[in-house]
Amino acid sequence: MIQQTIFPRVNTHIASISKSYRFNGGTATVQVDSLGNYEVMVNGSRFSTQENSAKRAADYKPAVSDISLKMVAAFEKRDAEFTAMHKKAARMQKLSEHQKKIDALFPQQYERESFPLSRPMREDVRRELEAEAEIRFSDLYEDKRKERITFVNEHEKEAMAARLRAYEEIQSFFSDLQDDKEARANALFQKEYDRQKKEIEAYINGERSVTERNIRMILGELSMPFRVEISCDYDDKSGLLNTDIEFHGDMNLPANKTNTLATGKISVKDKLVKEMEQFKTETIVSMIYYVAASLFNAAINISTQRVSVWLEGKREGLVWIQFDRAKFSKLSMRTVNPMLNYYDWPHVDALRMVRGASKFDTMDASSFRKAIAHMKVENGIRDVEPEVSSATSDTSMITVSVGDAKTVADALPNDVMLKALVAEAVRSGATIVTWPTKYKGILKELAR
Repeated sequence: MIQQTIFPRVNTHIASISKSYRFNGGTATVQVDSLGNYEVMVNGSRFSTQENSAKRAADYKPAVSDISLKMVAAFEKRDAEFTAMHKKAARMQKLSEHQKKIDALFPQQYERESFPLSRPMREDVRRELEAEAEIRFSDLYEDKRKERITFVNEHEKEAMAARLRAYEEIQSFFSDLQDDKEARANALFQKEYDRQKKEIEAYINGERSVTERNIRMILGELSMPFRVEISCDYDDKSGLLNTDIEFHGDMNLPANKTNTLATGKISVKDKLVKEMEQFKTETIVSMIYYVAASLFNAAINISTQRVSVWLEGKREGLVWIQFDRAKFSKLSMRTVNPMLNYYDWPHVDALRMVRGASKFDTMDASSFRKAIAHMKVENGIRDVEPEVSSATSDTSMITVSVGDAKTVADALPNDVMLKALVAEAVRSGATIVTWPTKYKGILKELAR
């Protein structure tokens, strides 16, 4: 279980907006604040005898219209920080993309250095011998050319052999050094290749430690305008991620709006009750899509995500919804309308229309959990593979989810005992059923 508190990171404050223009008396600046108050400053002063003259200037009304439009846009942007959170979600990663990364991977290879020395040539050896002969046989009093030629000819073969031996020894030593450097470098390249490949495969396969690390990173990057606590429980075997979102304190929803007047100015008024209710509902649904879309990127292995929204202390629930990765990945968070798409998924809520606005009523924790269990049964939603219960010493009995039990009960309509077990579980709001081991094989067959 991973738990993390997300603190508000979005600045919803709306700053004043102003625009300056020239008129006969100098420079005028018209300004509007987030309460819809306008004022005109002349040459930097709020109290000027030329204020009326500045308002009569041709550029006054266009300036008012400009800052009014910008203030309306600022209000819309502030509201979108609540109702369009889902648009900030990163695009969902696809298996094919990461498989291509693996296919494109290959270990680097060490590039051997070229031997810097040239093979000795006969001309080089003769030049060196000639230089030595010049020293040995100098022409001080008589011509020594014959002796020098004889010296060079006599020593050329021996000197050439010595130079070749030295060259080959150095070349062999250089080659050995390159072999060693190549082996070391290629071992490091192979190690890095294996690391990169393993990292991608771990992401694809949803290894628990890697996925939980990614979940923590994603939660740490979420940007919300209010405080929530998010709990994630990941099952790597089934690819199921349970995500609980718990509100802490007030959502601090913006309570005012703008209206554009015939004068080009705006007025700022309180939102109607129904507008606030609709705004709150859209905010909750947008948050659900934002969190779900973000957390799906923790691992390709996450095939199903169930999101629950609770009030503080989890005494009351608001929403439970289940997303399927294959279907969810086809959505574009930039263009999807969460309020419309919401109904395409298995969900539990007490959503109703009040005075023309959508409103989530709360459900006490017990009723909320019972409704979820009942919905799973009705829709044949399974949890994880059945395992032997550690709560019982009878190895002939196992515990499974109510959804799994309902699946088998539907396949065995004449099994009165099994039907009674499922009915009792639904009635009591239980999430599991304890039944004889013999049903385990039937469940596995039905799951194929």
